[in-house]
Amino acid sequence: MKHSLTAVGLLLVAANAAAQGSAGADQSVVVPAQKAKAEHRLISPQDFYQYQGAYALSNGQTLTLTRGAVRLYAQLGQQARQEIHWYGDGRFTAADGSLTMNIVWLNDDTATGELSFTPRVAGTSPIKTHIAFAAR
Repeated sequence: MKHSLTAVGLLLVAANAAAQGSAGADQSVVVPAQKAKAEHRLISPQDFYQYQGAYALSNGQTLTLTRGAVRLYAQLGQQARQEIHWYGDGRFTAADGSLTMNIVWLNDDTATGELSFTPRVAGTSPIKTHIAFAAR
């Protein structure tokens, strides 16, 4: 009799633990992971030398990349010069996110790539424009 009472007690404890285990699974919380944000890196003046200069774009405008003391700048056509950040492998983004570009050097020492630009004009909604590099 003692053994059967012990066995019944163990069954009740096991059933209770199983019930709590399944109830705990229903109470789980899913926390979405944040996207890893790419960090811009520092580029040496020697490495930036290959990128600085003027680029002819397929829409007839000119993209000019320059360097200040420790900052990099891009100017698209007659628009104001803006600070850009380097993310490696010829990838640059404006500090305000309105301009992204990817510059690829070819074996014949010419550059190609593409530029995405979102103009900021008061009273209009921004339109993202993709432009291909024509020549350097």
